[in-house]
Amino acid sequence: MKGDASKQAALNQEMLTYFNDGTVTGKFSAALDRAVREVKNDVKKGENYMTIEEYAARQSAYAREEERAEKEAQTIKGLVTLNLDKDQIIKFLIDNFNLNKQEALAAYERVMATA
Repeated sequence: MKGDASKQAALNQEMLTYFNDGTVTGKFSAALDRAVREVKNDVKKGENYMTIEEYAARQSAYAREEERAEKEAQTIKGLVTLNLDKDQIIKFLIDNFNLNKQEALAAYERVMATA
């Protein structure tokens, strides 16, 4: 069993090295490199390919969007409890969240639909 663990550790290191800098260091990373090149070179598959950095950036942008939407929702709910009307809330969102009228109205309607 010890041999299996050390072999797995070596494969993990080989994979990490390949993903970090594209260096092929053995049979496993060579096979991985061939598979990645095949996907990149196939136009249809290539549309679905993204690097780890692209994936991380997309996830980060999604998290920021979720956080912004949550802040907007909390603000809208707070303004409703202060008895501000729809037009006042829309104006507040435009002035304070850098939204245009359409975005502010959509945020307001989204929150009010779930309230």
